[in-house]
Amino acid sequence: MELLSTREWATVIWGFVFWVYAMAHKQIREALWNVVKIFFGKKLRILWSIILLYVLGITLIFCQLPFWDNIYIKDIIVWFIFSGLIYCMNAVSKDADEKYIENILKNNLKFTVIFEFIMNTFTFNIWIELIIVPIITVIVMMNIVAEHKMEYKAVHKLLDIVLAIMGFGILYETIKIAVHEYKYLNAVNTFISFMIPIVYLIMIVPLEYILELYSKYENLFVRMKLREDENKEIQSKHRRLILIACKLSVHKVMLFQEKYWNKVYKKMSMKEFEKIIEEFKNECNSER
Repeated sequence: MELLSTREWATVIWGFVFWVYAMAHKQIREALWNVVKIFFGKKLRILWSIILLYVLGITLIFCQLPFWDNIYIKDIIVWFIFSGLIYCMNAVSKDADEKYIENILKNNLKFTVIFEFIMNTFTFNIWIELIIVPIITVIVMMNIVAEHKMEYKAVHKLLDIVLAIMGFGILYETIKIAVHEYKYLNAVNTFISFMIPIVYLIMIVPLEYILELYSKYENLFVRMKLREDENKEIQSKHRRLILIACKLSVHKVMLFQEKYWNKVYKKMSMKEFEKIIEEFKNECNSER
């Protein structure tokens, strides 16, 4: 298997062209520099460092397996940058709910992953890829913008159709290439390359859950602090009672934040707070 496919080389080339263009324009250069500074800010730096160390840990375990080959490192890096890092970072966003991880698994463990793998394995020659990559990138970016603006709803539908037609066309041509070239592939390496994104996706679920749970607790406690007594001991007792009530359930933390945190007020007695906790526990029990 080659280090990079023609599609990956085309992506690298266009990425380099964009980088040169960005460096030549002060406004874009400054905007990119601001993004870099945000990414390397303290909180984000800690977050992606944890994710990186977790993935490195999984990889070090896999390195000990008899079928390991260094060619898989490229697949792992690509998955980490374009999938793993994004999934974990989105887990701490305010939009992530108790169905977040379930939805990720559903969206990524579909039969279509086989077609996606075929399309990424059997690519066209470099000149065709250099044409396809920017066209699809631009259409996808336009579609993302149109999807979030009601006035462009018709444009979004049209671009969905265009992407579907292009996708089927590329898949058809890719299958034709695969029929002639599959015999040149190493079966074991190809199978492992196919399985890497799936295995890593499943292996990273515990980290995603921990990050999401921590984020929900942090968000809840920050909100509560605005309504609580400033006494640190009282705040600690409140948090301890909430932790005991919610435990490791993202759903319970979100439920408490949705219905109960706004019942807290300054000078509230511990008995009153304990009553809120009891109400919360009763609702949780009634959901079973």
